[in-house]
Amino acid sequence: MNAYADYLMIISLPPGLVKEISRYKRASVNAIGHFEGMHSRAYISVTHQVRCKPFLAQPAIVRMGQRLSTMPPVELYLNGFAYFSNGRSVRTIYAKIEMNERAENWFKLLTIQMGIKLPNFVPHITVARNIPVTAFNKLWPNFENRDLKHRFIVNGLTVLHRDTFAEQSEWKIFRELHFGNKLLAF
Repeated sequence: MNAYADYLMIISLPPGLVKEISRYKRASVNAIGHFEGMHSRAYISVTHQVRCKPFLAQPAIVRMGQRLSTMPPVELYLNGFAYFSNGRSVRTIYAKIEMNERAENWFKLLTIQMGIKLPNFVPHITVARNIPVTAFNKLWPNFENRDLKHRFIVNGLTVLHRDTFAEQSEWKIFRELHFGNKLLAF
């Protein structure tokens, strides 16, 4: 067993949407060249826990899965693109999730059931991460008024893990946690 592990909790996307985001990533590479995450699979990142002791983290994840099973699935809507400013010199372009009241309440419930605090959490699907401002200025006009509309159902949370200190350690699925439909709070 590893002494320390990192855990990444994500919302996986339907294959058709993953393919669509991949098309946008390839088009971005054609416009600005290589960038961080250009080949990564599209998903919604919820939280990244680093340097955890597996003998503590894994039972906690199992308990969290029991709490998440009481949550209903949710339908989310993509509506265009936006960007983050990651400091002065880099930007991240992402597909924007429409945060209506139902989605906001669902994500609040998700963080409560997970037992985590995520200040300033903006659910999104990354297209081009940490690109220099000059590349952003060239790429953003292609996204700024682009109409991306897509709806999809979120049925679960995927927990990935990797060894913290291993060189070239790859993310592997630790557990798939499914949302039930036991709470009808929405």
